[in-house]
Amino acid sequence: MKFLPTGLSVLLLFTAAVQAQSPAASSSPNIPTGMVRKEYQITGNGNQVWVYHPSIMKEDSIPCILIAAAGTRMFHGMDLGDGDVPEHLPYVKAGFAVVAYSLSGPWPADPVTDAGVIKASTTFIQSQGGLNDAIAALQLAKEKHPFLSNSHVYAAGHSSAGVVALNLAQKLPLLRGCIAYAPAPDLEQRFGAKVISQLDTGITGFRKFVEENSPFRNAEQIHCPVLVFNALDDSKIPPVTIHAYVERLQKAGKTVKHVEVPTGDHYDSMLNEGIPQGIQWIKTLEAAGSKP
Repeated sequence: MKFLPTGLSVLLLFTAAVQAQSPAASSSPNIPTGMVRKEYQITGNGNQVWVYHPSIMKEDSIPCILIAAAGTRMFHGMDLGDGDVPEHLPYVKAGFAVVAYSLSGPWPADPVTDAGVIKASTTFIQSQGGLNDAIAALQLAKEKHPFLSNSHVYAAGHSSAGVVALNLAQKLPLLRGCIAYAPAPDLEQRFGAKVISQLDTGITGFRKFVEENSPFRNAEQIHCPVLVFNALDDSKIPPVTIHAYVERLQKAGKTVKHVEVPTGDHYDSMLNEGIPQGIQWIKTLEAAGSKP
């Protein structure tokens, strides 16, 4: 196993470079009446999959929203937690199914060591930044719940999970649409050239991973409509980076809708205004196309 240069730990390096965008803490949630959540694990790696759906089904087949666990720094994975749940429930209330899934290579338990972080990062890279996790989660969910639509699948996510959603929109042809709330679209800029160079010496394939999973660099590979949402007062993600990414999508001829609100900061804007707009956007796409 490789290690970073003496005196420079992976943990300190990344802490200086980028902070995790963790979901807001919450107490253990109760699933509201009218909704069902089933919890599963992927055979082999134990990754979590939570499948939500309305308890009373009005359709034989309903659209499905893929949502990755939020809070990763995009160099390691993340387990699902109670803080993710508020982002899941509105879609179910709107009549959709949600397939939420954890990301391979979660942050190591204390004591955190270079070796532990390198292992987590390597696992995350091998999962293609969550692509393999999303495919496995969707396959399991459809096996357990045949009413999930095969052709009306969307990816959505906030912050780091928004980056994962955009990468799915580049690599997962079955997606009908993608919603990214306050993502960090330019990973190369966010990490910085020096950090990428140093980390590439300790984590095999790190530079290539960043290049292949930075939405800004790969805007031309987007193959489905995209909704990008952010707040002007976001204290975590500079709005200018969102503007640059949207402009890049537009220049590439992609179908993109950009919604920007004045206030709400990084998290509350997504929860209070972003998700309702995302749900309406999905409903518009559904109305414009054939029903499941």
